[in-house]
Amino acid sequence: MLLKRLAFFGGKGGVGKSTLACATALRLSQEGKTLLVSIDPAHSISGIFGFPVGSQLKEVSKNLYAVELEGERLVEEYAKRVLEAISGLTPSVRRGLMAYAEYLRLSPTALETAMLDRLVDFIMEGYEYIMVDSAPTGQLIRLFKSLQAVRGWFELLRRVAKERQKVEAFMGREDRLLKIVEERRKRLEFLSEVLSKKGILFAVAREEPLSLEEASRLEKELKGYIEVRRVINCWRSMEGNFLKVEEVEKPYGLEGLKRIPAAGLVDAIKRYLDGRPDEYPHVSS
Repeated sequence: MLLKRLAFFGGKGGVGKSTLACATALRLSQEGKTLLVSIDPAHSISGIFGFPVGSQLKEVSKNLYAVELEGERLVEEYAKRVLEAISGLTPSVRRGLMAYAEYLRLSPTALETAMLDRLVDFIMEGYEYIMVDSAPTGQLIRLFKSLQAVRGWFELLRRVAKERQKVEAFMGREDRLLKIVEERRKRLEFLSEVLSKKGILFAVAREEPLSLEEASRLEKELKGYIEVRRVINCWRSMEGNFLKVEEVEKPYGLEGLKRIPAAGLVDAIKRYLDGRPDEYPHVSS
């Protein structure tokens, strides 16, 4: 796995998190293959770059790739993958899990579950840096907390599958359910390890109370999930323990993004959390 850092940009709408994500990704592309992913329902990276990005992976500059994920499509693709995985199971088990896959499409955390699964794919695709332009604060918090909830759900499925395997073995039949559950569980464990060792969240704010409050909420709510660093965008005079990005006029298009003083963010990304060799569980796509 080539990944060195997985960075999220979160905060209140309108503070410039998408612009900083684009600028940082552009700089990191000079260091290695970089992916910029927008998971914000109100995508804005196309407007910032000055040309359409869209839902298909696109090379926007040398070594820099970008994609704007579409929530509904992402959920449909994830549900399809679940159905394909269970296609070889016995009819009785398959019917139950097909009903689960249908429920998955409509569940309140369907989008978060699908996004987490897609992030695993991106991590395995050979990028050195992945920058995520995140949804507003509440949805970003739910994304991380969904990881814990889904892990608990797969642990329950794992226990059920183990008991089922005993029965099937006694009857002289092979049961693939446990293997399928284990593969899905390992993907989540893998993502948790990556977030812990190589993840960083930039809580972006401006020098005004509401955005500072949301940045504080991100720091508080996501402590223990990922390293969080506060960033003050369009910094003027405020002092404190945070990264400062001074204002730039018309910071749009590839040339405009290059003028944004994002060196502090790049340095924070390049400062690795863990110098040990990768110790992740095996994961398949």
